[in-house]
Amino acid sequence: MADETQGKLDLSAICHVGPGTAGGEMFRRYWLAISRTEDLKDIPQSVKVLGEELVLFRDGSGRLGLMGLHCSHRGTSLEYGDLEERGIRCPYHGWLYDTEGNCLEQPLEPKGSTFCQKVKHPAYRVKELGGLIFAYLGPSQSAPPVLPRYSALVRDDGVRLVLPPRHWDYNWFNFFENTIDSLHAFFLHKPSRADRSWENAFWDYPGDHHIEAMRTDYGLKTIVHWPGPTPDTLYVRLTTLALPTVFSLGGRGVEEEGFERLLFVTPADDDNFMVYSSDFVPRSKEDVIKKRDQSRYTPPAAEPVKEYDKRKHVPYRGQVWKEDYVCQSTQGKIGYRHEQLGTSDRGVILLRKLLMEAIETVQKGGEPQGIIPKEKEDQLITLDAFRRILPKPAVAELLRPI
Repeated sequence: MADETQGKLDLSAICHVGPGTAGGEMFRRYWLAISRTEDLKDIPQSVKVLGEELVLFRDGSGRLGLMGLHCSHRGTSLEYGDLEERGIRCPYHGWLYDTEGNCLEQPLEPKGSTFCQKVKHPAYRVKELGGLIFAYLGPSQSAPPVLPRYSALVRDDGVRLVLPPRHWDYNWFNFFENTIDSLHAFFLHKPSRADRSWENAFWDYPGDHHIEAMRTDYGLKTIVHWPGPTPDTLYVRLTTLALPTVFSLGGRGVEEEGFERLLFVTPADDDNFMVYSSDFVPRSKEDVIKKRDQSRYTPPAAEPVKEYDKRKHVPYRGQVWKEDYVCQSTQGKIGYRHEQLGTSDRGVILLRKLLMEAIETVQKGGEPQGIIPKEKEDQLITLDAFRRILPKPAVAELLRPI
């Protein structure tokens, strides 16, 4: 358990995201996905981010706002507020706030009162990019960092699909570290590999598997490789991750080259998180991806359940998402569970190290890894990811330290 009062941190700092926690302060130095653009209609939307209850809205002038959910007057939820040209108005006593949290009107105060000028409602910066809305919950006295221009969010040579968010009821890190743990698929998802599974082309080949984990400018990458179909080739899976919670799943084989799937993980609190996904499909690959996904999402055959089996999550075999859910949600939080890590955990070990370094950097007043400098705000960022057969020299190049 992290003893933050004494300045001594252990891994449990990673799983706590609320205001004032070491992990929470680290998260508040990055932009986080909080909604799809298409989901924000002409009514306010409540959202919980990093333990804070907030309301997201677009005012009558088209400006985005994100602020504390409860009115500064007497706590009424602004989720039920009225949207106006200049902001959002509380339905209880009519206090009007602009998108920066300034109180503009208090209709029931005496005429000439300047009380509203003394009220500053909590408000945060928000931006839109590629069909997603991002929030920065960092210090208000300093300018937010550059919002990364990930290629999957800005490319225009194909079709972009921003999928509905998924909401999960366990700690964010159990899910996130699984993304860099590529080897778990060999065992956990073996029963799930039917015609519908997008992993078939790789996970069914036996061989001597190896995993390497390497730092990158924005986070890390893992490379899993094993003997290929010919002596001079290897099967390769490359996964790339950017701090604090972005990771990439690429296409399968040469036929899906150029396909990008970015996932953005946003903790709601210590026990819940959201996952936003953005797929980018090149114009020449639409039919290939559509066929792949039709197969992937075909409902699996129901697993038989013994009549006396009262375990909470059965049946779960044969459904990739549920297999992951059972294993991740029953682990307990990082720093509070007993573990013994092996060679196959290289990616997990490096990820934990990088997050602890980021937490400690913020505690010392520094800038954590992955923040884009102002002079590179127009830079396109591609998080490489693929499953492919490669010649051995190409794999050696991938493994060469940056």
